[in-house]
Amino acid sequence: MRNLFKKAVAVVAAVGAVTVGGASIASAATADTVTVPDVTGYSAPAAVQVLENAGFTNVVVSGPYAHDTDTTVTRTSLAASTTAVETQPITVFVNPW
Repeated sequence: MRNLFKKAVAVVAAVGAVTVGGASIASAATADTVTVPDVTGYSAPAAVQVLENAGFTNVVVSGPYAHDTDTTVTRTSLAASTTAVETQPITVFVNPW
């Protein structure tokens, strides 16, 4: 009886994983892709605005000075000119961090 219960739990977990994974794949297939703009040299707030205007919905700035206009963007987690799904997280790295 105990083994039967374990098997049942394993089957339910597997079906749940396939269902969730399938939903993620379907969601990714229907999401729009956008080109990553080059924001190197921008201030952090300006870079966030440009990336959001391009269509990205999950932009994060690294470091404690994320909203400081004196920061300078050194790079992003996604390379400029590449394409990515609009919901993919993109991190903006700034100097002094």
